[in-house]
Amino acid sequence: MEIFAGGSFVDFVNNALMNSDRSGEDYISIEGEERRPSHNILAKIRHTTLQLSLIFLCGIAQLSPAAYFLRRDLFSSIASFIKSPDTEQYTFEAVLLLAILADFHKSDAAKLNPYLSRIKDSDDKDLMRKICWAANFALTTSIKQYQEISDDDMSPTLAATFNTFISSLRPDRALSSTPVDPPRELFKSQPIEATVILLPLYEFLRGNMLFSSIFLESLSDEDSQYHPPLTIISLSSYLLTHATSASQPRSIAYAGLGLNVLLALVENDAALTVFSRPCKQYIRLCRQRLPLLPAPARTGRVPICALLDCCVLWLQHNLHIRLEVQLYMKCIWICHRIVFYLQKTRNRLEYSWKEFWSALLGLLHFLATKIDSLLTTGGVEQLIRETVLLLNLCLSKCEYFLPAPRSIHELIYELVRSSSDLQSQAVLMKKLAMPEATNKRHSLNQQQPTEVLMRLITTTQFYERKITEVKARTPGEAFRAIARDIDANGLHGVADTREPEPLVHSDAVFGFSRYACLDGLALMP
Repeated sequence: MEIFAGGSFVDFVNNALMNSDRSGEDYISIEGEERRPSHNILAKIRHTTLQLSLIFLCGIAQLSPAAYFLRRDLFSSIASFIKSPDTEQYTFEAVLLLAILADFHKSDAAKLNPYLSRIKDSDDKDLMRKICWAANFALTTSIKQYQEISDDDMSPTLAATFNTFISSLRPDRALSSTPVDPPRELFKSQPIEATVILLPLYEFLRGNMLFSSIFLESLSDEDSQYHPPLTIISLSSYLLTHATSASQPRSIAYAGLGLNVLLALVENDAALTVFSRPCKQYIRLCRQRLPLLPAPARTGRVPICALLDCCVLWLQHNLHIRLEVQLYMKCIWICHRIVFYLQKTRNRLEYSWKEFWSALLGLLHFLATKIDSLLTTGGVEQLIRETVLLLNLCLSKCEYFLPAPRSIHELIYELVRSSSDLQSQAVLMKKLAMPEATNKRHSLNQQQPTEVLMRLITTTQFYERKITEVKARTPGEAFRAIARDIDANGLHGVADTREPEPLVHSDAVFGFSRYACLDGLALMP
């Protein structure tokens, strides 16, 4: 096993704290001499050395002494440590060390960081499977912590029924006929520190296609006892539900990392193909804040539905005056990728689309009514553009991915209900005044969001007139008027144009290193 020499590393840390550059050079030279296979080093000593490495790197974070580790490529040593039968139980810490090394000065020295290139070029399947196993275990623990705070299990067990009965006897719930939100302060320390394993997962998923295939292979193996992709989706639902509820920057940072992981997955058509197949495993999603998602099927549901549910949870639960615009943009990109894939493959997805439309249009309503109250409007115009383009994709291709005519009727009905909000977006886009030239979407006919928005408005106004003509007095009558016209004449004003392939938006995650280092330190003895 190749690993640091324990005593030399302790000496290095001691000298490094005294700001001795020479000590760093001496350490690396000693360390280099010791990096030879040795079967005599005890696993405990090797583990302790690994922990000391983590403590040192997390303690100095992005400061210059960590650069010494870029002069020696320790990727092979870490990989050997992970695969060794004596030390494989410490895989989590070893993978975290690799992530901290790969994250060092990523924004300005990515090409100089050997660990990023080694992650990208690695073809070690055994290493990748060990990483997936360790990540699945850690993230499952993180999910359970959320569930221990507030049990959101839908299983109709005797114990759950009894607990519900006892809970109903509490004075604060005795008169309540509807579910109530648990206090948001309960989740302010979530997720647990072990969730930091998301960082190396993202680096591998974004940079290494072989790792992506290894990551997904458990969904094709009926005998597999663990399913990392489903664990990621389940955890993401909790991260995204509670991201801004307690106004904790750490929770928001983890939600951003979760969105980046989901974005990296959906930008891989192979992953979307796997996620489009029925799944025997139940994907438990967060049901700890109102409004609740519709109750999903226990088995046979395709994971892509759970991905959309995660996006709905983010859209519903994080609308605040301190709007996380960039994270909302990532969420919209995830939705766009999924819908584009569904229409491209002619996959008519059975899904609760009404909640999806409500979440998207709820975002536009929030922007239309709260724009003057937002603490920042940076990026809002682009967010409006991306949301409008997504709605246009949904409308123009609805016959290819919606499961039944009623779903199309519901889409038009929800657009008509939000007609005033759609019209407000045109005013907002002019007010925020972002030049059209900044739109980088590549298309044969270069459709501009302003033009797309006007077509949406024209369509909604057409069906508004149809509702007026029949003198509809109730929502039900309005819905039936829309349905009759669509069934008789088809969709009005919708052209079946060729949609361009969405751009790849997943990129290096910046700004998370602070939380990775803090949580890495918290995990050390």
